[in-house]
Amino acid sequence: MSKRKRRREFMPMSTAGILTFSQESSEGLIVPKWFPVALAASLAVAVLVLHLVMA
Repeated sequence: MSKRKRRREFMPMSTAGILTFSQESSEGLIVPKWFPVALAASLAVAVLVLHLVMA
């Protein structure tokens, strides 16, 4: 049997939990995708400024 014709009947256990978790709806805080990047960049700038001011 070639690999192309072979079908998987079930998903591996490692991906099954991730797919189930991502499909669940949660009522938590909704954060935009850009927010963690902006937060990390602003914290990095703040640390650099505080380091330069204190030196």
